[in-house]
Amino acid sequence: MTFCYENESVFDGEQRSPSLQCNHVIVSILDAASSNDAKKFATEAFILSNPSGHINNWHHPLTLKSSLSETENVQVANVNNDNDDIDDDMSYHGDISVESYEHKTFKKLTYLYKKASPGREGDRPIILIHPVGIGLSSWFWKKVMMQSFTTNSEDEFGNDYSYNNSRIKSGNPPIYAPDLIGCGIDHGGDAWNPNENGLFFPLGWVEGVETLMNDVIIPRWYDEQNNGKSASLSRFFGVGQSNQNNGTSNSNGDGAGCLVIAQGGLAPVGIMLAHRNPLHVQNLMLTSPPTYDEITTPIPESELRTNYDFLRSPTLGNLAFAALENRAIIEFFSNLFLFDDDCDEEWLDETERESRYVEARTPVQVFNAGLLQHRSLEGELKELVQSVWVVSGEGDKRVLDRQMYRDELDKCTLTSIGGCNVLPWENAAGVVELIKKLGY
Repeated sequence: MTFCYENESVFDGEQRSPSLQCNHVIVSILDAASSNDAKKFATEAFILSNPSGHINNWHHPLTLKSSLSETENVQVANVNNDNDDIDDDMSYHGDISVESYEHKTFKKLTYLYKKASPGREGDRPIILIHPVGIGLSSWFWKKVMMQSFTTNSEDEFGNDYSYNNSRIKSGNPPIYAPDLIGCGIDHGGDAWNPNENGLFFPLGWVEGVETLMNDVIIPRWYDEQNNGKSASLSRFFGVGQSNQNNGTSNSNGDGAGCLVIAQGGLAPVGIMLAHRNPLHVQNLMLTSPPTYDEITTPIPESELRTNYDFLRSPTLGNLAFAALENRAIIEFFSNLFLFDDDCDEEWLDETERESRYVEARTPVQVFNAGLLQHRSLEGELKELVQSVWVVSGEGDKRVLDRQMYRDELDKCTLTSIGGCNVLPWENAAGVVELIKKLGY
């Protein structure tokens, strides 16, 4: 076992069995300055496989690192992609396009983009965080992006839907659905090869979305709203207040900032995005998230290592993925765990497109191993300044178990809509109605 504290390293010479491919699960302690310049610590899981490719005399290092003293080193793998014929800014579905951006040394991370309807260029953007699993990527949000966002009259709380005092808003605001690093291979995005590249989790995925926010979303919003004219960004940033009683945004135009929606087990990414970007993110919606206990209870390190080694093994891991990527198996487990009713053919078609790439397995291995829940996120949750909506499906057995979110958080709204565990696909219209209640 290897322990690294800042610049000091101690090696105890522990050796482990070479029966599985060497993959390192490294836990790092990252420190960040808070608003009062005091430092607080949070652990992040770091994945880097043995770059030498040797499987003899290997061990798993447990490393403690400072993010202020050492920059995360991420190198993109030159993984062959049979989908190189995909061009940037390609039409994906109707007025939804696939676009790309650069992040660190990743030359092409992709995202789905639906341009704001005429007259809504200045509306606050929506950022949609897709779940990670067999065949999943940003396509998961396609049905939500295709919905009508036109608003009329008032919501059930008596609030105007529009934050700019317009009673009726036709069309949609700007909507972005990023492919998390390693996902979206079918969209032409760069693959992530853990044999060569290291990534923190969930921080690596959070940082990828932050780059999209800072390099694309905010500059585009600024340019489209002002047509190149000089204007204040105060309407974009989260300078307004939210209604603490029901979590909805004010109707007087003071509220601003993005809405981030994270699906299922990717709740840690949404929580960290909101916590790290209080000026850019005003509202956070978690659809079918883990329970509060699950989000705040770390999975033991030994379990993470066992899980990840199994999923990365060239024998058992490959056999497991080969079985799970079968269309009939996807349909069986989708109907068993995800859908209130049976999944549709479109769901199966989309999962097949992404899962045909072997490179698409690496983010699934990380997620299924439990790396996103290697530490508690209770500190971030309780420090959130944004309103939080926790949305459950009426057919989800965990509805009551999510009550602790409301008990523990200052500004949290719990609600349920029709569906089970994949609400943005099962009940896209119901999700959009909630989005409109938040003033987007």
